[in-house]
Amino acid sequence: MIMRTFACKLSLLLLIITGCTSGEIIKESPYAKNIDHMRSKNINFMFTAYDRGIDNPNNDRRAYYKIFIDKVESGRTTSGLESQKKIFETKLDVNRHLLTVQKWVLNKKTGRYVKLNNIDQPKPNFVYFTIPPGKIVILEMVSDKNRRTLFTVKQY
Repeated sequence: MIMRTFACKLSLLLLIITGCTSGEIIKESPYAKNIDHMRSKNINFMFTAYDRGIDNPNNDRRAYYKIFIDKVESGRTTSGLESQKKIFETKLDVNRHLLTVQKWVLNKKTGRYVKLNNIDQPKPNFVYFTIPPGKIVILEMVSDKNRRTLFTVKQY
């Protein structure tokens, strides 16, 4: 009984000691290298998009997104599998902006990209965001297999 009590107290003490260390490991941002690249190129906005929940390689189509900023076509992302991150970078004015996306997928039969029907487009397919002075904004869009979309905005 005394040994069990001692073991419990020792376990509790070790838990407290290991949980209170000051040398915590801080995980580096996955965008750290991109931030340096963006600053060197004078770019202040990055959009990334990918699909989550694709569990079969046969369903992982090649795709890209057409990007519209403030209702003007501004370019497109890189191409890749739906499950891979696709990237678009640009320099925007300090202001509030509207980003809208259109998803395009590769038609294997014709070898050409075709716009998905509106019912199959990510929902919602737009987001408002602000570019503050001196900051880099990274907007990430993640869609699930039900076409529901989550936007995340980070500032650096």
